[in-house]
Amino acid sequence: MLLKDKHVGIVGGGPGGLTLAKLLQLKGAHVKVYERDTNRSARVQGSPLDLHDNSGLAALRKANLMAEFKKNFLVGADKMSIVNERAEIIYSNHEMKKMKTLVVSILDRKWIEVYYAES
Repeated sequence: MLLKDKHVGIVGGGPGGLTLAKLLQLKGAHVKVYERDTNRSARVQGSPLDLHDNSGLAALRKANLMAEFKKNFLVGADKMSIVNERAEIIYSNHEMKKMKTLVVSILDRKWIEVYYAES
């Protein structure tokens, strides 16, 4: 599919929408992102977003966003421990394979900055 000089609209300025916008821009498309929030601080967020090597991280590499990602991801944010009333650990996944996790609010702010800086 030839994207050079095509006009593309993307609904949603979250991590996925902005990463897609960046990828399309790299292919020469003219991209406009439509977002319901009036500015980047309109919504308080903070849920973790897991990015795996063969999907989310692959998209970030293609979009040349890994340097920005590495400045902002939280090592260990994907880990969980459950303790009982005596603070004894009854479940922990801290020994499982590490995933890169980024808090969405940080990602959104940074992607917006990168997107608009290069638009």
